[in-house]
Amino acid sequence: MDYNILITFLQEKQYLTDLEKDILDTWNELQKNPFDRSAAQKQVIQNNAKHPEIFVAIAALPATETRPFEQATDSDIRYNLEKQLAALAPKEGWQKYGQ
Repeated sequence: MDYNILITFLQEKQYLTDLEKDILDTWNELQKNPFDRSAAQKQVIQNNAKHPEIFVAIAALPATETRPFEQATDSDIRYNLEKQLAALAPKEGWQKYGQ
């Protein structure tokens, strides 16, 4: 999914809600190259704590394998961030931004 319209809109806003900040923070972690595993883990944990319904929904997906961070690969963590972003955007009303 292309989030560029939403991300650009949020980056230009003067004041962000907590949800908007979570969306931008999650997006920013996904954009880092090289991938910052520690910062990405922190973002996953923060999103899980703030949005437990998203955590439950991602855990229930057939492709999701729940394991401790010590056993998770970078791809696992990136997958989780991608799914979190995909769930956070509609909470913000992503459809109103053209999607």
